[in-house]
Amino acid sequence: MEPSRRVVAGLSGAALVLIGVGIAALVFDSGLYGGGGATISHGGTASPKPSFPATSPSVPARPSPIVGGSGTPSPAVSSSPSASSGPTAHPVGFAVQNNALTYYAADGTVVPVAPVTGCEVRIEQGKAIYYALAGNKYGLKTGSYAGEFKPLVSMGQSDGSNAETGGLVMAGPVVARMIADKLASIKTPEDKWIVALPVDIRSTVSIVSVTFDQFGLAGWSNTPRVLIGFPGSLPVVEINPTNEGFHVLAEGIGVTAWQIIDPKRLTLAPDAIDPAHAMNQLLIYGDGTPTIPGTSVPRNVYYDRKPGNPFAVGQLMLSATSSVSVSLVVDGSRQDLGPDKVLAVGDVPVFVAKS
Repeated sequence: MEPSRRVVAGLSGAALVLIGVGIAALVFDSGLYGGGGATISHGGTASPKPSFPATSPSVPARPSPIVGGSGTPSPAVSSSPSASSGPTAHPVGFAVQNNALTYYAADGTVVPVAPVTGCEVRIEQGKAIYYALAGNKYGLKTGSYAGEFKPLVSMGQSDGSNAETGGLVMAGPVVARMIADKLASIKTPEDKWIVALPVDIRSTVSIVSVTFDQFGLAGWSNTPRVLIGFPGSLPVVEINPTNEGFHVLAEGIGVTAWQIIDPKRLTLAPDAIDPAHAMNQLLIYGDGTPTIPGTSVPRNVYYDRKPGNPFAVGQLMLSATSSVSVSLVVDGSRQDLGPDKVLAVGDVPVFVAKS
């Protein structure tokens, strides 16, 4: 029996709420420029999906066959996920189905776990953890931690629906290589950018949503963004392998209560997207309260930081509440941002783990 996916309704009235903040000026950008169980190993890649009740996986780990090699059967990638067929007799949690690791949700949704090239996945204390295999391309030591699969993730689809896809939360070296591989496959210079989701969601047991809309920045109309929604507070981390550190500005204005940019952005033209540095022009922002360990974030004053050399993918920038957005936009120029611009394995979005 093929694993099934639940499709939920598309965007709701959130856009109407966000339109209301359009009267606020974008201070940051305009001001800137003016001033132990089942083990499955993978040599290839494929895709999975999530579950709706906020149920913490608790199924004990059980020994299972090892699946490996590039010829290994893997979960099918569905570009148009189908609805769940109904309740399942399986207990909530991870189990092996048809030689592939799968998550069974309380509502009957079945979420296949995404295989990651160069990694094996093991069930440990109810979690699906990835470990590096020998000869992996990420520079990780054999057996070292590489990431985690989170089943409770829904993602917007190109047809406007939302699908339970699950999410990968991968270590910085893994994400950096995934980004490099994806950029190398893009032929058009203007399209050479990709968004790894900058939130470490490993600690949450609630649903995380990944959606897309056109209301990304206060005071700017028609600004495409990807919006990561979650309860509580989660780490926001670096997603660009070519970054030069980060600037933070806390504005307290609607969807741009805080913003993060790469300092490289300040050396580029303020009114055009630079194809050679599009990744440096990604804007990360949110409408919650930002916190930085050991530091209060003063209102309307840059908080500058360049720890480490270089400042690596996965390094903590701040913690945020409620939601985090990403847009590729400068004054007068912006790029569309849909599911095709989110780093993914099959149809499973990739988040970045805090290093």
